[in-house]
Amino acid sequence: MGKVITTDYYGNKHEANLDDMMTSIHVYGIAIEGNKALISPQFDGYDWPGGTFKIGEDTIQTLKREFKEETGLDVEPIKLLDVETSLFHHYKRGTDHHSLLVFYLVKVIGGEISDAGFDVDEKEYAQLAKWMPISEIRKMKHACSIDIADKVLDLVIAEAKQ
Repeated sequence: MGKVITTDYYGNKHEANLDDMMTSIHVYGIAIEGNKALISPQFDGYDWPGGTFKIGEDTIQTLKREFKEETGLDVEPIKLLDVETSLFHHYKRGTDHHSLLVFYLVKVIGGEISDAGFDVDEKEYAQLAKWMPISEIRKMKHACSIDIADKVLDLVIAEAKQ
């Protein structure tokens, strides 16, 4: 039985047994308008709108459902931006996860910003989504088990120049 180190939201390290870890897929949407990106304020930072893949969905279905739940907005994917791997410790549940994080550039096609889709947990730590200047987002804490905010923003900016 091997062991790995996982990281929780607060940056704390946890030793995890590989045999006890769960796998999960998380799909996120990056919406850009002008020099602003839509973020989901969470804890003392932010995350990209998105969430956990459900059995029976494909990544596009997960993207649309999770984006709607977290922001109130409807989106269409434009392009797959990146796929990352994360080893994280869920601080509330005490579980360890090996996750794939899938990032899409998206276009907002409807809806209004709302928190009506928040689940019980999200109501504790998340706030209403908001548009923020990209320059400000780069200074904020990213609520993710791996720090990929700058990489994702750089991919979006490179895509916009094409």
